[in-house]
Amino acid sequence: MIPYLPQPQFTIGSYTFHAFGFMAAVALLIGWWLVRRRAIQVGFNSGHVQWLTLHMIWWGFFGSHVLYLILIDRPGLVRNPWRLLNPIDGIYSFGGMICGMLAVVFFARRYQLTRQQVLQYFDIAAFVFPTGWLIARVGCALAHDHVGRASNSWMAVQFPEGPRLDLGLIEAIYTAAIVAIFYLLDRRRWPPPFYFGLFFLLYGPFRLWLDTMRQPPSKADTNFGAGAIMLGCAMLFLAWRNRSKS
Repeated sequence: MIPYLPQPQFTIGSYTFHAFGFMAAVALLIGWWLVRRRAIQVGFNSGHVQWLTLHMIWWGFFGSHVLYLILIDRPGLVRNPWRLLNPIDGIYSFGGMICGMLAVVFFARRYQLTRQQVLQYFDIAAFVFPTGWLIARVGCALAHDHVGRASNSWMAVQFPEGPRLDLGLIEAIYTAAIVAIFYLLDRRRWPPPFYFGLFFLLYGPFRLWLDTMRQPPSKADTNFGAGAIMLGCAMLFLAWRNRSKS
C-alpha cells in the first residue's frame, strides 16, 4: 500500500501555506499561460485571449463555489448565507467548468469572436485543462481531501484510521493518462471542438466509476458523470461536422 504523508506546508512570517492551495495557484497560472500561448499561435488577439481567459478562470472559480452551496451544501447555505462571499469555502468542480464556459460565451461578443472562434477557443482550453487539472489533483492527493472507502488494494493509502482509497490520487493518475493522450493526438490537426468533446467523453465514465468509490456516494457526482458523457458526445459530433473546415 501507499504510505500516508501529512500535507506539506510552509510558513512565511505569520502566514501558513498548504500544499493544496499552492498547487491550485500553480495550476491556474500554468493553465492561463498555456491557453494564451496556444491561442496566439493559431491567430487569436493576445489581449482578447488574456482577458477572456481571466474571465473564464474567475467566473469558473466563483461559480464552482456558488453551485457547491446550492447543489451540495444547501442546508449550510441556509444556516449561513454569508458563506457565498467566501469563494474558498467549498467548490464543485463541474459547476466551475459550466460557469467558466458560460463566461466565455457571454464575453465572446465583447471581443468580437465568431462562433467558430468560440469553438476553437473552447478546444484550446480543453486541450490545456487536463494539465492544470493534473497539477490541482496532485494538490488534492497531498491534502488527502477526497478520502474514499476502506480498501486493501495496492492503491490504498495507509491513513491513520486504516487503509482507504485516496480519490485525489486516483484522479491524478487518470488525468496524467489523458494529458499523455492529448499530446500524442496533437501531432495532427483536429477540427474544433474535438479536444473539448474528447475530454468530457473520457472523463465522464471515469467520474461515474469514481463515485462508487466514495463513502457515501454523491448524487451530484453521478449527475456530473452522466452530463459529461452527453456533452462529450455532442461536441465530438459537432467536431465531426466541422472536419471540412479544418
